[in-house]
Amino acid sequence: MIRPFLKWTGNILTVALLIIAAMSVYSILQSRMHPGQVPSILGYMPMSVLTGSMRPVLEPGDMIIARKKDPGSIQTGDVITYRMDANTLVTHRVVEVVNKDGNLQLRTKGDANNTEDEKLVASNQIIGSLFVRIPYGGYAAKFIRNPAGFFILILIPILLLIVGEVKKVTTALEDNQKKKQSS
Repeated sequence: MIRPFLKWTGNILTVALLIIAAMSVYSILQSRMHPGQVPSILGYMPMSVLTGSMRPVLEPGDMIIARKKDPGSIQTGDVITYRMDANTLVTHRVVEVVNKDGNLQLRTKGDANNTEDEKLVASNQIIGSLFVRIPYGGYAAKFIRNPAGFFILILIPILLLIVGEVKKVTTALEDNQKKKQSS
C-alpha cells in the first residue's frame, strides 16, 4: 500500500521538478534575450516583491505571478504591475479608473502607503494584474538565478533523476538477461 503511494508521489515530484526546471531555464533565456521585458510564460509573469508598499497583502520576498490583462477590463481594487520607468516595475492597487481625453488612465496606491501614487498610469505602462502570490517564493527565485542555486536546485536533481532512470533500465535489462539464461 505504501510502496505505490511513494512511487506516485515520486513521479509527481519528478514531473513538478522538470516543469519548474524548464520554466526557470526558459525564463532565464528570455530575460537575457530581451533585457527590457518581463519574462513571460504563456502570458504569466513571475516577479519578486522588493518593498513593503503593499503590506499586508504582499510582503517583501514574496513572488507574484501577474497575467496579461486587457487594460479596459481593469477595475478599482485590482492589483496591477506597471512600468514606472525603463528599469522600475511597481505593483500597486488601482484606486480609481480615469478616462482622460478618451484615454484610459489609472490612479494607484500601495496598501501600506498614506498617499496615492503621484502620476496616473497610462494603459501602455501596464504589465499585468495580480494572479497569485507565492509567500517567500521571491527568495527561492533569487537563489535559483545565481549559479550555485541553479546547480543545487535544478542541475543536481535532474542528474539524480537521470541516474535513477539509467539504473532502472540497466536493472531491467539484467533481469531479462538472467531470465533468458535460466530458460
